Amino acid sequence: MATRALAESIARVTTRKQFGVALSDQQMVKAYVAEMATELEAARLLVASAAHARDTKKGRVTREAAMAKLYATEAAQRIIDKAVQLHGGSGVLLGSVVEALYRDIRPLRIYEGTTEIQKLVIARALLQG
Repeated sequence: MATRALAESIARVTTRKQFGVALSDQQMVKAYVAEMATELEAARLLVASAAHARDTKKGRVTREAAMAKLYATEAAQRIIDKAVQLHGGSGVLLGSVVEALYRDIRPLRIYEGTTEIQKLVIARALLQG
């Protein structure tokens, strides 16, 4: 979802003109795109790290999996929220891609343990050694 939101945003800001220039020429728009891409890459790396731990460690990788789930879903929410901002009014029109992503990301922050539960799982793993 976050990958799609970033791709849709890049397409939008490079083609949409405001005051005679592409949105992508605006400094704040560039900052949004950079933040989105950085968060997406960080989420991917955390998921890959958890997967690697599962493949190579003996035993459970509860902490690593909880960290990956927590960060990836929260990052996706932030990335999609920025995509809505970059799309402006069209980003909330029923049926638009980013509007659907915005609606669809929320349940992922609840399924398989809410964000708050993931934090408790991580803390328990860290504090119990």
